[in-house]
Amino acid sequence: MDRLLSAYAKANPKLRRPDVWTHKSADSAMPSLMFAKADMGPITRAFSPAELAPYDHQYRGDMMKAPFVVTIGRLADRSATIAVNKRPDAPLPERVRKFLDFALSDKGQDALAGLPGLKLLGASERLAERAKLQGFVAPLDPGLPAYRPVAGLSGVIRSVGSDGMKDLVDGWECRFAVLQPGVSKGERWEHFGTLNGFHAMLAEEADLAPMGRELWPQEAAAWRSVFASPSPVEIRVARGGFNTPQRTTAQAIFVHPDNPLRAVTLAQLRGVFGANPTITRWGQLGLTGDWAERPIVVRMPPRVAPNAVSFQMLLGMAGWNAAAREAPIQPTAQAVLGDPGAIAFGGLEEGLPGLRALDVARDGAQPPVAMNADNAASGRYPLTRFMYIRLANGKPSAATLQFLRYVLSREGQERVRYSGYFPLTAGEAAQELAKLTALEAVP
Repeated sequence: MDRLLSAYAKANPKLRRPDVWTHKSADSAMPSLMFAKADMGPITRAFSPAELAPYDHQYRGDMMKAPFVVTIGRLADRSATIAVNKRPDAPLPERVRKFLDFALSDKGQDALAGLPGLKLLGASERLAERAKLQGFVAPLDPGLPAYRPVAGLSGVIRSVGSDGMKDLVDGWECRFAVLQPGVSKGERWEHFGTLNGFHAMLAEEADLAPMGRELWPQEAAAWRSVFASPSPVEIRVARGGFNTPQRTTAQAIFVHPDNPLRAVTLAQLRGVFGANPTITRWGQLGLTGDWAERPIVVRMPPRVAPNAVSFQMLLGMAGWNAAAREAPIQPTAQAVLGDPGAIAFGGLEEGLPGLRALDVARDGAQPPVAMNADNAASGRYPLTRFMYIRLANGKPSAATLQFLRYVLSREGQERVRYSGYFPLTAGEAAQELAKLTALEAVP
């Protein structure tokens, strides 16, 4: 690692030496990664079950069962590797990706040449390892404001909520604590699930509740019952992912590959999936010939499933098509694959090979937008979703409001790019910052 750093510094003269560069033992790799004390954990052995079990528990919400491992060389009976934290669907942080890419480059491998017992990788091996480093990185809106620390700020912040946002929220807090050293985590700082966060707010045990989805109608009703106010203040802090397994993701509209339909509008989707459907045949969506009178077979997950509730809220539907056939995710996808007349929805990762996702238009006056990473990240695709932080009842503390200002800043949104989710646009962040300004003005 010292050789690589020295060579990397020569190739990048403006590089600042890392704050932490310690290599005591292979046994320190996993703890350093598990508690985010290091970006990289060099190790020349496989992680043991006793190491993987707590790591899996620590990062279960981010679906990280084991660190992401890149091989940079071979030893007699094992590999020389560098392990990092990486969600299955997220890109590597740029600084980490560049260092690992350098380690696999000609200059990086040259720096390792001559180390006792180390065999350099062949060209095909290096190519395969470098391919693992690639991933879509959403652009950051240059209009996002920089965070400006506040002098003399102090206080504690309690946060309870989504396990799928745990790593992201922890990262925000870690950097915020550097910028605002007078602010610390409160007695409760735990992220086991969105429902936990909502109930913590009802019990007045949290100042913030990171929640990876829309507020459900029954939750809004519970809030009104407890606090006699319409709903909690909610701040959008990120856009949902593109194909984030089991997490907040844009919704795809699936049809059979033989179906000639290419696009649909939001109003048409309401007409197909909503209560008292107004669209029941494919001809009503513009298909002709044998397709004109073919019935639309509506498939969906159980209506109480989280993605079904979210889809209903995205479209603003009061209820569901009574003829919709409900089944778990995989059987639903299989049913669409076996029926040319079927239609369904779900996260892109929930489809099966062969299914086709329709383009979606907000209305008939706007062009349809394809379901892909770029369109989901920008918000052009209409069925994208948001991640939220909801606030406890009453006026938030100055520390809480400043933490949220950091989250909505350029620095805070930069961290979102590597979380499996997407950053907000400057316009969206401005809308949320206006909410904070209004809260600050409350007596």
